[in-house]
Amino acid sequence: MTDSDYRDSTDMLVPLHRRNYVLGIVNGVLVAVGTRMADPMTVLPLLLVRLTGATWPVGLLQAIVIVGPAVSAVFASRFVDTAQRKLPIFINYSIIRFTAITVMALGVLLGHHMSPLLVAGLLLVCYAAYVTAMGVSTMAFVDIVAKSTPTTKRGSFWMWRQTVGAILTLAVAVPLIRYMTGAHWAGRFPANYGLLMLISALVLGVSWLVYGFVHEPPGRPAHHRLTLRQQVARGARFWRHDMRYRRMIRVLLLCSSAGAVGPFFTAFAVRVWDFPDTVAAAFVTVQILALMAGAVLQGWISDRHGNRKVLIVAAFAALFTAGVAAGGSILAPVGGFEFLGYPVSYRLLLMCICFAGSGVFTAQLWVGYMNYIMDIAPARKRPSYVGLTNVFIVPVGLVPMAYGWLAQTVSFTLVFGIAAILAAMAVVFSLRMKEPRDDLTIEQLQVFS
Repeated sequence: MTDSDYRDSTDMLVPLHRRNYVLGIVNGVLVAVGTRMADPMTVLPLLLVRLTGATWPVGLLQAIVIVGPAVSAVFASRFVDTAQRKLPIFINYSIIRFTAITVMALGVLLGHHMSPLLVAGLLLVCYAAYVTAMGVSTMAFVDIVAKSTPTTKRGSFWMWRQTVGAILTLAVAVPLIRYMTGAHWAGRFPANYGLLMLISALVLGVSWLVYGFVHEPPGRPAHHRLTLRQQVARGARFWRHDMRYRRMIRVLLLCSSAGAVGPFFTAFAVRVWDFPDTVAAAFVTVQILALMAGAVLQGWISDRHGNRKVLIVAAFAALFTAGVAAGGSILAPVGGFEFLGYPVSYRLLLMCICFAGSGVFTAQLWVGYMNYIMDIAPARKRPSYVGLTNVFIVPVGLVPMAYGWLAQTVSFTLVFGIAAILAAMAVVFSLRMKEPRDDLTIEQLQVFS
């Protein structure tokens, strides 16, 4: 192995490129708003339940979210590694994402002319194309961020993206979701959901256009493009020889499996407790408020203490959320109480607590593991590290499908209980991880803080 095969700890301390930092935040804010209007955790599961009357399509949707990026990672990380510039890759695959979500929106918008099952199938196919392209564009995006933002600023970078995005989501996306899914909507179902997705496509398109104006710093691309077989073998080498990567993957597998229960909270609320569709807006509101708090916490922990602790917080949040859901699904009474003169349902309060935990979990996990990869990956292999991570978590794609089948045939309580057990295992493994910044000197950290 050559010197370039090993990680240089100083790769974590690249100079801050302020233009990219700001444009990245603007991009993230728009992505947050656009994604929520076609949210795979609340809006899309609710639509699939209403179209099919079953919960298994919700599990299939979550499997697509997990497996799609892995499929693209196997094939695409080989040429992303060797590309001199990653920005053109980001732009090209963003165009594919825009096309996929636009076609999905138009299909749902005109869904009253088709059978509900056909609309559901079109939605799933288009969303699969969307997340597959997302896997490639994310590899390019992460490499640009890693080359232009030091590790001591990445926490605040993601914090501002999530926090400001959450504020605008509450101001724009949530009122739209509430209106489009409520009694005030005078149009036909599922045109209301199709219109939400069309607005989502437009906002996301603008977000990707904005990031197209960043200045990509020169990098250190790999010299040789590997064959598909060699790329798979590379992933096996990462697992065998990089202890930090291996431990991170274990935590990510368990956290992702536990977190895959999130979309079933909405399905549980509308199918078992007979909540109306408008409850999706309330759930999104609570989740966003919790995500804002979680993003601030994540930014502070990441910048000050490193990304290992961010992943530990994610594991504890997953355990709390699944534990509350499991216990509450059995013990929550039907009635309610008054708070400041307003009636509050016990069951609605329970669901809001679950979505609050889910919001904190979401704020920690993706940012935590992505920043952790940026810290441990050699510069020449960074896209492979990012892409092959998706390959390792492919088995997680079976988990939401199993959740959907169990919820349909046994009970939601069993699903929530399994998620709690997996989250508890994630807590144990996260506490055994190492912090990459321990390789840096105090003087180096002070310069870039």
